[in-house]
Amino acid sequence: MKSALRPFASRFRAALLGLAVLGCAAAPRADAASAVLAKDGTLYEVFLANYGEVVSGPTGSYATTPIVALRTTIPGSASTVEVVGGSVSSLLKFGESLEFDDTTQTVFVAYTSFQVQGFLADVNVAMRRQGSWSVGSYLNLNPGLSFSVNPRILVTRQTYKDFDAAGDVTTKARSILSMVWWEESTQSQARYAALFIEDGELRVGDVSATGLNSLAGVSGPTDNRGLPTSSYMYPAVQRDPATNGGVIASFANLATRKQQVLHIAFPDDYTTPAWNASTRTANSRTTPIGRSGREFPLPTRIDLPFMATVGTIVSPSDVPTYWWSQNGALNYTIGDAASLAKAPQAIPLRPDFQLDSALSAVRTMTDKQ
Repeated sequence: MKSALRPFASRFRAALLGLAVLGCAAAPRADAASAVLAKDGTLYEVFLANYGEVVSGPTGSYATTPIVALRTTIPGSASTVEVVGGSVSSLLKFGESLEFDDTTQTVFVAYTSFQVQGFLADVNVAMRRQGSWSVGSYLNLNPGLSFSVNPRILVTRQTYKDFDAAGDVTTKARSILSMVWWEESTQSQARYAALFIEDGELRVGDVSATGLNSLAGVSGPTDNRGLPTSSYMYPAVQRDPATNGGVIASFANLATRKQQVLHIAFPDDYTTPAWNASTRTANSRTTPIGRSGREFPLPTRIDLPFMATVGTIVSPSDVPTYWWSQNGALNYTIGDAASLAKAPQAIPLRPDFQLDSALSAVRTMTDKQ
């Protein structure tokens, strides 16, 4: 482990060992942590489970090996459940996220794998296409070289202008898989990577990861001292309806110790004289362009156990609202300074008013800000 990670690791090792002893950290969930619906009506759900719950036959410790599972429900057919490729290991898993690209019929799954002894965490990405799983380092996540957690993935569609083989201007469409996650290495920061899907091909050679601090134009030494991890380790990404295939990222910038909202887009016209006369390289066609939104105080009242989940919804006016599930309620707090000075709000959950319904109400409230 890098020396820069040792102070961070010492803050949590004892607590995580306690969680492991109690069995809390590894407890699998039967419900879907993330779900997407394809255009043809197929429902995909990703969730944590034990190997023996998905595959019949294993016994002993192999049966209780923690995995990530994918449930697929085709309209008019029974659901099928399978193991996400690359997820069979003794490492704990959490923070799973799911997306689907209709143009290539590709399922993307991202999650965190965690080793308590040694305090190691990596973000893992797997994709299922044409019935087969592919697991690789195509998002340049530096596995094993940093403490990386809490990935969130999202697919958007972009139209762009380019020249065809005859040199004529043509308009095309492509999918962009965006991912954000938190990384502890030489700095404590949120990071971003994008995978482009053009003409039915995954352009894995064009992927590069970048720090969101730098993309926002405010970087430098970072400082997480005195902050609850749940107040800064959960970057979020959502679609930006005001752009052409762009996204909105909400993340903690520990160089400024502020929560930042950043709009991220990509070039969409490669036919202009200015573009072709420039010194841009081919890879700059997929280089993200960051446009800062607003800054807010960090939500330091959010103090949750490690491996809890904190979600974020950004309003049309770029105000984040944070939410999490705790003690039988959906808790939330709006990210402006006045709201953060107050205790978080709690919406009690009932059998007839569960998490999805409460979250829908919070999302509607956020959309009005």
